[in-house]
Amino acid sequence: MPAEPGGSIDASVYRRLVESSPDGILLTVNQRIVFANPATTRLFGATHSDQIVGKSPYDLFHRESHLVMAERVRRLRRGDAASPAEAKIVRLDGGCTDIEACAVLLSLEDETIQVTMRDITERKRREARLHQSEERLTLAFAGAQEGVWDWNLETGAVVYSPRWKEMLGYGPDEIAADVSAWEQLLHPDDWPTAQALYDAVQHGQNTYEGELRLLHKQGHYVTVLTRGLPIRGGDGRAVRIVGTHLDVTERKRTEMALRESEERLRLAFAGAQEGIWDWDLETNTVVYSSRWKQMLGYGDEEIEPHISAWERLVHPEDRRAADRAHDSVSQGQQTYEAEFRLRHKDGHYVHVLSRGFPVRRDPSGPVIRIVGTHFDLTERRNRDQERARNELLAHLVFVQEDERRRIARDMHDQFGEQLTALSLRIASLRQACGPRTDLTAHADALDEIARHLDHDVEELVWQLRPTALDDLGLQAALANYIQEWSQRVGIAAALHTSGLLDYRLASEVETALYRIAQEALNNVAKHSRAHRVEVILERRTDYVVLIIEDDGVGFEQGGRAGTDGRGFGLVGMHERASLVGAQLDIESTPGQGTTILVRMAVPVASTE
Repeated sequence: MPAEPGGSIDASVYRRLVESSPDGILLTVNQRIVFANPATTRLFGATHSDQIVGKSPYDLFHRESHLVMAERVRRLRRGDAASPAEAKIVRLDGGCTDIEACAVLLSLEDETIQVTMRDITERKRREARLHQSEERLTLAFAGAQEGVWDWNLETGAVVYSPRWKEMLGYGPDEIAADVSAWEQLLHPDDWPTAQALYDAVQHGQNTYEGELRLLHKQGHYVTVLTRGLPIRGGDGRAVRIVGTHLDVTERKRTEMALRESEERLRLAFAGAQEGIWDWDLETNTVVYSSRWKQMLGYGDEEIEPHISAWERLVHPEDRRAADRAHDSVSQGQQTYEAEFRLRHKDGHYVHVLSRGFPVRRDPSGPVIRIVGTHFDLTERRNRDQERARNELLAHLVFVQEDERRRIARDMHDQFGEQLTALSLRIASLRQACGPRTDLTAHADALDEIARHLDHDVEELVWQLRPTALDDLGLQAALANYIQEWSQRVGIAAALHTSGLLDYRLASEVETALYRIAQEALNNVAKHSRAHRVEVILERRTDYVVLIIEDDGVGFEQGGRAGTDGRGFGLVGMHERASLVGAQLDIESTPGQGTTILVRMAVPVASTE
């Protein structure tokens, strides 16, 4: 580059510099344009600078920019520096172009001003798009009620949006722009979660998301869903995270209420032991609950969610009853109810009571869905069968006792009369024999046979139905039986009574307790090898206790009933106790004897 002596640059160089500049440059003298470089000519849409030179700048700038221009000129006249300003020029074709202009006062005397202009149309367009994008984002966040945060991981500075602060009850200037403000608000129990999120980002994870609790200005905690996008430097290390906070407190409260409601419903159905089904009649899909499947022995994945599963499992003989229930609902019935059998996984059938509620799109429309429950009737049917069995057994026992009583009285009366007559005849025969000893021996033998027969009849009558039980009551009958039993089997036995006095219990109760004592003593005689038996009969305030305790060999409880003959007797005692509402317990240990305890709540019986 040629230079003049003394280091100055040739003026032509400056001209070439101005003319080649991409920015528009013009000179004004006394508010008239005296020079315009080619870039300026292009800015105004002119083909030659003569189309611009000689005009006032106010003719070429849009009237919206005139105030800005006048303000800049006044500053220049005062000697102040004029900062760049945005303005709008009017091209020769009438269109407008946004520019950024910078003015310099070269001579105050003739008011020579150099104006440099740069086309900022594209920048303005980008700024407009950015503004629109930011506006949309702001509206989106406002609509979503999310707060925005921008965390500089290197400095700890955080920009919290107004909505972020508002969510916690704070004003725009009440939260410091630092991560320490967030740390002070974080719930102590959520520190591990927050640290884990931070560590995951530092180890390369591209998302930052979790639920945390932040302290509200009023003292309660707000649950927020925080989501962020890590921004990484050239070395891949996260240097910044930009994200949002969404207040999910109400959602969490709703979810908790829903969980509690579902838990109550689940517990209610679990307590009721009912399975739930939801049948879509339009698609024939059916949602079967886990309990529904468990009732039939299946796991969650073993029953397809379709009506075909039910059709496959229902007993063929019960299909018609189920179809009738469905048809009744289609015809307007308000409830669906049917009993049928479903095949269990192991092959047997389970009786279920199916009850449902039909759903219609409108009151007069067709049923589109039925939601209902299945109740396993097996236990109820077993109880009904057990109750029927007990009722039948009770009836048979009471009939048996009545028949025993009748037979015993008939035997006592009829055989007694006949045996008395026989004894009298044998006595007469003995007298008629006189001194003949051979005939007298025969008479004595007949008399001995008659006495044994009388004893056997009395024993049989006693076994069938002791008259003392009907005439004197349980206490007297037991006393007689225990004394006779002790003499007969050779085992010492004692009866201890308390609280009964002259009170009588109901006839069926006395009979049941007597038979239980009788069976227990028979077991002692057959199996216990006992030396002594204690029988206790007590009437307390509102119940009666019967205890039979021996010092025999005892037995191992839980063994197979009937293996030594004892089990059948125990079963019989249990059945007799249950018939009158009594509770029977057996305690036995090998080598330590056996205790049978019967307890029954009873009212005071009438006296006789």
